[in-house]
Amino acid sequence: MTSPTPTLHLSPGLGAEPLASYLASLGLVRVLGEQADPAVTATWTPDGVAITTAVPDIAVWLADEYIPTPVVSPWNGGSGFGAKDKEPIRRFDRIRKHPSPRLNSLRNAIGIATAVVATAREREWITDSGVMKASKSAVVQEFRNKCPEELLPWIDAAIVLTGADAFFPPILGTGGNDGHLDFSTNFHEQLLEVVAATDKERDRSLAAARDLLFDTQVGQLTKVPIGQFDPGNAGGPGSSRFGAAAALANSWSYVLMVEGALLFASGTVRRNQHGAGRAAMPFTVTPSPDGSDSGAQGEESRGEVWTPIWEQSLSLPEIKQLFAEARASWRGRPARRAADFYAAMRSMGVARGIGAFTRYGLQRRNGLAFVAVPLDRIRVQEKPSVSLAAKVEDWATRIGASGASTAVGEALRAFHKSHLEFARDGGALPLARLLAALTTLEMAVGRSGRAKEAIQVRYVPPAGRFLNVLEQEDSPELRVAAGLASCATMPADGPAWTMRQILLPADQTKWRDAPLVPGFGARPLHDVLADVLVWRSRTAPAEKNAGRFRGVPTFRSGIQVPAADLHAFAGDALDPVQLDLLLRACLALDWRGVNPGWKAEKPDVPVTPLALLHPLAAGLRPGNPRDDADDEPIPALSPDWPIRLTAGRSQVKTVHDEARARLLQAGWSAAPAPPKETIPDGTRIAAALVPRCLSSKAVLHMIASKPKSLTEELI
Repeated sequence: MTSPTPTLHLSPGLGAEPLASYLASLGLVRVLGEQADPAVTATWTPDGVAITTAVPDIAVWLADEYIPTPVVSPWNGGSGFGAKDKEPIRRFDRIRKHPSPRLNSLRNAIGIATAVVATAREREWITDSGVMKASKSAVVQEFRNKCPEELLPWIDAAIVLTGADAFFPPILGTGGNDGHLDFSTNFHEQLLEVVAATDKERDRSLAAARDLLFDTQVGQLTKVPIGQFDPGNAGGPGSSRFGAAAALANSWSYVLMVEGALLFASGTVRRNQHGAGRAAMPFTVTPSPDGSDSGAQGEESRGEVWTPIWEQSLSLPEIKQLFAEARASWRGRPARRAADFYAAMRSMGVARGIGAFTRYGLQRRNGLAFVAVPLDRIRVQEKPSVSLAAKVEDWATRIGASGASTAVGEALRAFHKSHLEFARDGGALPLARLLAALTTLEMAVGRSGRAKEAIQVRYVPPAGRFLNVLEQEDSPELRVAAGLASCATMPADGPAWTMRQILLPADQTKWRDAPLVPGFGARPLHDVLADVLVWRSRTAPAEKNAGRFRGVPTFRSGIQVPAADLHAFAGDALDPVQLDLLLRACLALDWRGVNPGWKAEKPDVPVTPLALLHPLAAGLRPGNPRDDADDEPIPALSPDWPIRLTAGRSQVKTVHDEARARLLQAGWSAAPAPPKETIPDGTRIAAALVPRCLSSKAVLHMIASKPKSLTEELI
């Protein structure tokens, strides 16, 4: 006899969302493959799930041949095994008396569960009324030891047993129930609707199956508490313009939904590989309110379920393998948080063939009930920059609930938010936000004595690879930030002081009581950097080869910033918010040995005191060198200039005149000071002198080479 030819069946009534529809689609493929056509395949399309099977009419097969998987929950109150469970007990009686042999496995399961509950009462694990006195795990383990293999999928999907502990996959609530709503007993009620005992019931079941598959509404919906799986049809207060609507659903939708949830069963191999708890639950992670417009801090959540969407036809064994492995790994470990899951999707740490995921949060939204809220829909796409998160995430994740201050908690929350957004999106700006949040967290820990005792100083990763990504958003703010963050001293002996150590209360291996220069983050950046310049004027004489200079240079180690960017910084032409963000980001990194290779473009800057001071800040070689010029002191800044620059415009003019005189003595011509009323703010000039200038001599050449009339015109 010739086997039926496989046919493609497109089911517009079953799709990837909401969660109820996704699970029902899985359930249909699972029961078809296990009971009718082992060669069945399925894939997701925008128009619904596409199933290729030799079954000619899926709706007829469901109505006439489908055999329910046994689902019972003797460990739950209200599941039909307590004296007060009147309605569930009546359903058991109807199932026992039902003429269809298709319910034989379920009848057998009810008998086994009844015997297990009797044993549990004898051992006083539960009361006669069904109230649990011991942990659910004791009853579950006893039931698991006694039940046939066909009952194991429901047990393993509802509860993960690890020794004496029981963990509950959020997709099935707390062991197959959501509060007083027991999923197994509602499954039984819907089975009695679709497993027909008469021709009339068979016609109704067939009509419901066709409605579900083809997205029609010929038959009536059934009152069924769809619960968390389909919030739009869950009913309840506020669900109708008239106050409250009934929870209505297609009976086949509920039945197949439960059948599909069994694919989320935790397997022994996965439990042994990933350890106990949530990691053993397929595509399930701890909850996070971040990365979603519908998430809220403090909202109660059972966890998150990420449903995989594959875009090629998979057979049932392949689908089972997909859920059995539940591959979503980040840094060689299974994803445990939403950020890990996003990072796994961006680093190709998910199973090949998965094209997208829908992220659901099991949130408390309807009184005491939970609902599956779609938080995100995201395609699997490799973004190499996301790998940088691995360099900075560990320190923050170890902070946890260390009894730190409220400020540390808020900073940690902000870090987790930026961490998730970078893992999801990658790119320069999200990376800057992540690094900036890390620096802000360090600052919060540094201000908390209790936190500093509990938390070690962070390892600071090299900046090279990070700069490659940050430079994608090319801006003068980034160049100034990198120039500032890379500044470091050149001591005659001992380790150098980096800008991190100057502005943050942390050395390489330990916390300090305070930064070397306080106020970063609390005072205007220009004011803080002016203080850094004052600090440099006091410490530079003790540096290596300091005797070569007549005066004090600023930092002799660090990335050189184009002069035009520093003049824009001094002139308040940069975005202060962006500069603060990027400086915090750059302070999170180690800049030793980094040379971005920025070009020294022809400078086009006004003749201001900054133009004269930048060459001296670096140490200026004479303009008319003699044969013995190597022995001449190198002109630099006068030690008192940093403080005088912040003392008012008259002092800025005086500093300008003194700098001009020093340049003339060194053989360079320079313009006189502009009128006092046009002199820029001295604090900003001092701040712009902190980073090294890339083209300071070119600026000096420009000034020196201009005709006097043009120079005066610029002034």
